Amino acid sequence: MAFFMTKIISPDHSGVFTNKVVQKFSMCIGNLSLTTSLKPDISKLKEPGRTRKDNARRRIYKNFCQLEFAEVMWEPHKFDLTTNLSIRNTKIDIHSKYFDRFYLLKEYLLNLFPNSNEIELDQFNISRIEIHSDIETLPLDIVLARLWVMGYRRESVNFYKGNTIYIGTNPKIRIFNKTSQLLNKYAKKGNLTENEMKMMNGKSLTRFSIEIGNLKMNLIELENNSKELVSYFDRFKFYNFEDDESINRMGGFQFLMSKIRREHRKSLEKYKDKELERLMKENFNSSINQWFKKEKKEKKLFDLEKEIDRQINNLIKSFKS
Repeated sequence: MAFFMTKIISPDHSGVFTNKVVQKFSMCIGNLSLTTSLKPDISKLKEPGRTRKDNARRRIYKNFCQLEFAEVMWEPHKFDLTTNLSIRNTKIDIHSKYFDRFYLLKEYLLNLFPNSNEIELDQFNISRIEIHSDIETLPLDIVLARLWVMGYRRESVNFYKGNTIYIGTNPKIRIFNKTSQLLNKYAKKGNLTENEMKMMNGKSLTRFSIEIGNLKMNLIELENNSKELVSYFDRFKFYNFEDDESINRMGGFQFLMSKIRREHRKSLEKYKDKELERLMKENFNSSINQWFKKEKKEKKLFDLEKEIDRQINNLIKSFKS
């Protein structure tokens, strides 16, 4: 497996950024926005990041530091003193996809602050989170033909340039061809991460993405109750229009089939309502379980010499007593 070298804070050396291996990883959690009353360790941010100030008060926070895997903002200053004091001191936009496991993200995050060993995860509130579920060989025109999203009006649905479906605002839903996105990225930047290359396996991927604002969770609640997020996919319902006799009598089936490309019509039969709903939740649960796996603790090897020393010391203590 290939690794990409980047600079992140080393927990063993206060204020020093060291090269550390981080795997490029695409998973069920996308961008994550956090707020906290903690103040970041400025000395750690100045060297590796690009720090700037908003002296014109156009943005909520005065200071910004762009790191490779996160952006840190601190010191609210846009409003009057009372309002500014009511806003949490620091906001962190962190790119979760770069971390194989949650514990790696946690390590990266905590080391942005002084006294990281004393910080608890419940000190970080989640202001925005993106969750994803991918389904293979599901064309977007099949999604458009079958999809019904609960709680959204028809006018909130937009189909942008024939490759992305946008629905609503909060939660904001995006449905798009992930494979096409990766091809465009490769054309512009000339490279893909290893995990992105694995996704380019000849099978088209459709991504269902939900952006949730003001999630009433902190990080420890997310860690302990991450499976609750799957309920957001309950709003996706898929309709078997070809089974509706009233539609067939009016010629609706023939009309809808004419809007679906011939090469995609086999997918119409393959992905019926319950199958799509099951796959979406199943794929998300599988990914979330993988991401929140605990860190494996290495078992300490038995050291005969140390054990003998320990037993001798115990004997000496017993004789003295």
